Amino acid sequence: MGKLAILAVALVLLSTARCYNADLESSLGGVPVLGAMINPPVAAPGYVSSIGKAAPITLPESDPKAWFGLAAAAAEGATPDAYDVPRWRDVAAVAEIAGTQAGWAEVCKKVSTAAGAERTAEPKLGALACSANGTVTAIQRAAIGLLAMQAQVALYLRGVPGASIAAIGARQGELRVTCDVDVIGRLGGPETPYGQACGKALETDYLTGEATKTFAALDAAYTALAAEIARLDPKTAAEPGYFEAAKK
Repeated sequence: MGKLAILAVALVLLSTARCYNADLESSLGGVPVLGAMINPPVAAPGYVSSIGKAAPITLPESDPKAWFGLAAAAAEGATPDAYDVPRWRDVAAVAEIAGTQAGWAEVCKKVSTAAGAERTAEPKLGALACSANGTVTAIQRAAIGLLAMQAQVALYLRGVPGASIAAIGARQGELRVTCDVDVIGRLGGPETPYGQACGKALETDYLTGEATKTFAALDAAYTALAAEIARLDPKTAAEPGYFEAAKK
């Protein structure tokens, strides 16, 4: 009889809650036995609400001119260190960020601000400034890949922890795919600026203890590709252009 009485009271409370639009859980929570079975609502942890949201993009605080040694070169009497660790750490970080369309947009906007309207004023810097031309934007993927590999070579030469032959090889593998199947692989043969840049980028001197030669070859490859980007699109843009829909 005791259980039946409790059930009857619960039904009365349910009816009352419906009539007055009351909180059902609160109503049943006051009933012995049933109350212990009602779990109070629990707020979702903060990390749950962040699922599916892109992480904020944080670029190095340095001036993009420093990524190309231009800031040091401008200092009177300064002799830039080709393998400067802070510089190449920044470049490596920028290359990682530029791997997505959203990241590339932030990178090229920052460079556009530093380079100004004329890409040709400093071609190596201007090569990473935004272009409204979708083909040039695609070519810039190869340019940032060259810099990413050069950064790994520089950090390896300086003995930075984490830098290794394997890390250089990984970047070179990405460049090989870019050179074979991306737009620069369709724009001409080995005698074109694209073919010449890829040829230098895919040399393997670093595997035989001559990483300094690899570094120099990558610098020459980037310089050639930067000149071609400046020729194709002399003016910088505020936003990058694409042929396909934007991706995260």
